[in-house]
Amino acid sequence: MKTLLLFSFLLPTLLFGQIINHFSHQDAKWNVAKTFIAGNPEHPSFVATTTAIYGFQGDSTINGETWSKMYSTSDSLFQNNLVFEGLTRVENDLILYRNSNNPVDTLYNFGLSVGDSVLYDFNGTPEWLYLELIENIQIDGQTYRKFNFTEPSLMGFFHLGEEWIEGIGSIHGPLFPHTPILFSEEMPDSLFLTCTYANSQDLYQSPKYSNCYVNITLGIENQEAINFSIYPNPVSSILTIESSQKLNCDIEIYDVNGKLVHSVKANGETTTIDVSDFENGVYFLHFEVGGQKMVKKVLVEK
Repeated sequence: MKTLLLFSFLLPTLLFGQIINHFSHQDAKWNVAKTFIAGNPEHPSFVATTTAIYGFQGDSTINGETWSKMYSTSDSLFQNNLVFEGLTRVENDLILYRNSNNPVDTLYNFGLSVGDSVLYDFNGTPEWLYLELIENIQIDGQTYRKFNFTEPSLMGFFHLGEEWIEGIGSIHGPLFPHTPILFSEEMPDSLFLTCTYANSQDLYQSPKYSNCYVNITLGIENQEAINFSIYPNPVSSILTIESSQKLNCDIEIYDVNGKLVHSVKANGETTTIDVSDFENGVYFLHFEVGGQKMVKKVLVEK
């Protein structure tokens, strides 16, 4: 987010109450999982998930102010291959951000009210997002506010789904408002906070992930295990999934909005699913083959 503006001036708010403001703790960590298509000619539909960890390493003093240095890395221990991401600073309800290329910017304002707006820059295209709902959620026994924003007008086959959690930041990662992106609705494409750590304790845990660190990639040693076919596609009634090995997993079907619409237990080399009651549209099948997470797009057309 290059700039954050409000349509109204807000009175100072109470400082975070009993919640833990991650940006105030040097030991804070944010685990962010990225899911994307990473196939090859043999397995074009393979979906990979990798995790980046964001955290602080030291601080800098600029014009008498102390700024925390934020880094990112794929190292689960947050020790090697650290990449400098910029500087952050807490001022009341604000989280400020700066790096070598930009002046001071407001990364978050946790004092927003419903109806206020923020300006996101999508690769040079500015879009106003309006705060439409503030709700309370429980994290480690404490009440945190969650800020839900409207979708940008740049839609088409993309979505954003932006939400902030008080003292933690965007559900897409701590620096997401600085460089926001849109996510495809036609293929697996997401960026989600899996969990956080601050003040010597585990705090936020995403309901989307059972583990904090997710690393699913297509290795040479397991490519042979991923031999399957799904037909017909488009499908109007019975969808068939065949694998060269026995499937023993849950097959979950999601619509383009990420809503789970159907689940079936696979136990064999062939599984059939009746989709005759589904509405026309694109759906994603989530399951595992050979220990690898797979997502396959299916078009229901009647």
